[in-house]
Amino acid sequence: MEKKMDILVRWTVDDEEYENAEALVASRHYRLALNKLEELAIKRLFELTKMNMSGTGYKLRKHIAKALQTRSKTIRTALGRYNAAGTSLDPPRRTLKWEEVVEFTFLSDFDLLRDPEGNAAICPWATPAARALMDTHFKILRAKEEIQRLNIEIRRLVTYIRDERDFLVAKEEEIRETDPDLA
Repeated sequence: MEKKMDILVRWTVDDEEYENAEALVASRHYRLALNKLEELAIKRLFELTKMNMSGTGYKLRKHIAKALQTRSKTIRTALGRYNAAGTSLDPPRRTLKWEEVVEFTFLSDFDLLRDPEGNAAICPWATPAARALMDTHFKILRAKEEIQRLNIEIRRLVTYIRDERDFLVAKEEEIRETDPDLA
């Protein structure tokens, strides 16, 4: 096979090409482990959502609860694989705990783990406290925008109610002349 591919020199463990290939393989294992962990966490979120929906019967809730127990074991296994793959990279990625994975409620939580250089984990904005603070900040900004919008809507509603009242009074007077019983 080496002759067919015109490979003249066989790689050794000390070769730079070998180390690059090894890093690529480790990176691929990490991405696959992360994808699997994300997939299982999303499935768990869907099952939790279905279990808490109104109209879900008792038997289905029990069935979903059993599936969640099984899925939790699977997620723990996938978490172990993710942590093992993450520590084999250079620089090593931060290890996750079961409690952190269970708290992930947005896909963006997994996007931080996809950082190819692993630098996102050390950035100040990537810490859970900073991200919660940013979320709160943007919620406050959206609330201020909503207040401005509601102030406009309130004026429109008051104008509509006033105009509707005037219209109904005018129609009542108009009908009173032709049909007093209806008015």
